Amino acid sequence: MAENTVKIDISFQSLLAAISSLEIAEKQKLWELLEAELFPDEEDSPEDIAEIEAARADYKAGDYITFDEYTIQRARKST
Repeated sequence: MAENTVKIDISFQSLLAAISSLEIAEKQKLWELLEAELFPDEEDSPEDIAEIEAARADYKAGDYITFDEYTIQRARKST
């Protein structure tokens, strides 16, 4: 983190509201920051990084289904 920091008190609800208002790219940056803070010792292999980047590119391109769509597909297959 930056050497010059400011600590503020903010309620968790306010923080959630602020995060909800972010654009997707900003949320991804926040996600990456949180990942680095939560798992500092975990080194991703080049294969892991490539897989994550491919998944993010698929998501950005709209190449995904929602969980609800997935469960509907599963239900149709099992009947």
